[in-house]
Amino acid sequence: MRAAQQQAKDAYKTATSTADKYSSAGDQISSSLIPGLEREAQNPEGYTPEEMNNQLVASEQGAGGANAGVVGEASSRLARTRNSAGYSNVLDEAARDKTRQLSENALNIQNKSSELGQKKQLAAQSELSHLYGTDVNANLEAQGLATKDIQTEVEAGKSGWFQNMTNLISSLGGAAKGAADAKMAFG
Repeated sequence: MRAAQQQAKDAYKTATSTADKYSSAGDQISSSLIPGLEREAQNPEGYTPEEMNNQLVASEQGAGGANAGVVGEASSRLARTRNSAGYSNVLDEAARDKTRQLSENALNIQNKSSELGQKKQLAAQSELSHLYGTDVNANLEAQGLATKDIQTEVEAGKSGWFQNMTNLISSLGGAAKGAADAKMAFG
């Protein structure tokens, strides 16, 4: 039974070593990931300024192209009909349409940036929760194994020829006392 005790001791050492490794790895992961995730959870950011600028430029190009088409059509009609009536009105309306479109595009890009920030915030909060749960659970599980290994070692120490003989003598003594008590009761 000494072998069982040694195995339990070895298992305890392995479990505590594993718990220490999880704790150390968790500390290392936490120190590198958690600060960034906490920043993202507390102050979420949408698109970067460069991404916003690229999207605004692309939307301006689209609006400019549409405006150029309207102006081109108005110029073509003016040249065909030689009637300038309404030409300046068409140009004014085209400029207003372009301004409205640019404003709508910029607002849509801002809204998408806000939505992205909210998604990043939720993802960061979820990751923080997951990291914390994984770290704590792995460490506690390894520590729980150490406790089980201690219990196994104690149980292994309860057996052997000396302990078995002691248990036999105790049970025989209990049986003899029970027989004596029964004899006295029934007389």
